[in-house]
Amino acid sequence: VNKGCNGLGVGMMARERWQEASSGDFVYPGDTLVRLRAEEAYVLGNGVAQTQEALVATKAGVLVVQPSGSKAKKFWIDNAQRRYVPALEDVVVGTVVEKHSENYKVDIGSAFPATLSVLGFEGASRKNRPMLQVGSLVYGRVVVANKDMDPEILCHHASGKARGFGELTGGHVVECSLRLCRSLLLGQNPVLAALGALFPYEIVIGLNGFVWLNSERPRNTILLANAILNSEFLSPGQIKTMVEKMKAKVQ
Repeated sequence: VNKGCNGLGVGMMARERWQEASSGDFVYPGDTLVRLRAEEAYVLGNGVAQTQEALVATKAGVLVVQPSGSKAKKFWIDNAQRRYVPALEDVVVGTVVEKHSENYKVDIGSAFPATLSVLGFEGASRKNRPMLQVGSLVYGRVVVANKDMDPEILCHHASGKARGFGELTGGHVVECSLRLCRSLLLGQNPVLAALGALFPYEIVIGLNGFVWLNSERPRNTILLANAILNSEFLSPGQIKTMVEKMKAKVQ
């Protein structure tokens, strides 16, 4: 193999599998992302697995490294995956599909529904707990994500406080691509800020591809949903132009 090409084509230099990757690098399944260090904490996200010595990629895509808590770092792979695979500490928007005495089954778009304990809310007790019904919407975080177990979610922060988690009432849910949801949460998509200048609204973004929207007028909610869906493949300049054209419809 030509050393200048490394079998990947002219002008492309391959990174050795054992070398650590940096945030923004394109990685392939089996690539080493970081070698484990005793003094550091790691949170594994989409497309990342742990071996005895390192974190490795299980999917092809762009590596993203984010702070998670005070000391931990979250590693995940950004790609065009369609099916949501639960990962620890992911925030999700789900629909209650089954109601039981001790828990609820919640559809979060994964292969199997997630389990939500009836006590999985801030301040919940046997006598004082939310009474969800089939069809209710909830905003939670994934606390169990194992390929051999059904996922589990809770509707409160790790501190025990709600911090926005819980039942979602009213509004409208739209289904987006996983990549679009991630870009909205990371602030990489300017459409939310641009829309906020037109009218007030509420939004809850789940990493599982569902977005909950609410505004004072149903017409504005529809405009909000359409603008978000259309923004996925637009440049910042095109998004600005699109929002400018919406002004007449809002007034």
